[in-house]
Amino acid sequence: MPKILSENIVYINKTFIDMTFSDKQIFEALEKNVEVKDCFNKIRDACKELKNNTGCPDEDVDRFLEFTIGRWS
Repeated sequence: MPKILSENIVYINKTFIDMTFSDKQIFEALEKNVEVKDCFNKIRDACKELKNNTGCPDEDVDRFLEFTIGRWS
């Protein structure tokens, strides 16, 4: 486990599991898995609806998605 130096605390043990997927792996999942493709389409459609209904710039939709990460459960 890597140790991270932190102010007022000598060391903190932090576990990091890297579960990142390459673009190729994501595209393969979209092609092969109906559920993944359906969810992707719903998210894409929701972003388009948000932009169309509010007139906000693309950057605001991107920022909204960034904010939403981890808050879905």
